[in-house]
Amino acid sequence: MEFLIAFALVLVILLLVGVNFFDIGLLLLGLLDLLCLAMFCFFAFSLFRLFTCKRVKARFKEIAENEKSRFKVAWYVIDGKEASTVFPAEFLGKRLFYKRSEDTNVLLTKKGGVFDLNAILAIALGFVFSFVMFAVILYFVTALIKL
Repeated sequence: MEFLIAFALVLVILLLVGVNFFDIGLLLLGLLDLLCLAMFCFFAFSLFRLFTCKRVKARFKEIAENEKSRFKVAWYVIDGKEASTVFPAEFLGKRLFYKRSEDTNVLLTKKGGVFDLNAILAIALGFVFSFVMFAVILYFVTALIKL
């Protein structure tokens, strides 16, 4: 709520100073593009982390809370030790991603975190989606500036 009030105040100040709606729209598109760039950098870093992990066999244990996170994560047993996933657990695709009866391949980080199929798909799709959104918005911003 405070964010919306601050946004409205900045908008009113810009209008009082004499900035027109077109320039404010360009500014908002530019901010949105910076947000997409930040998302792209996050997913690029996560993709880099995927390539530095080692593949191990693990057995899914449960979905529970992690003391380091406010989201529920999937827990796996790897060589008798429990390890949690780096990304939050997916509840819509529970049957697809988390199967108790069989061992699955996961990627183990150096710090003991796990990248499972859910995390790998989220990183791959997020990487592509954020790059495409960044490029599309950047194209529109440059086209609007030329007007």
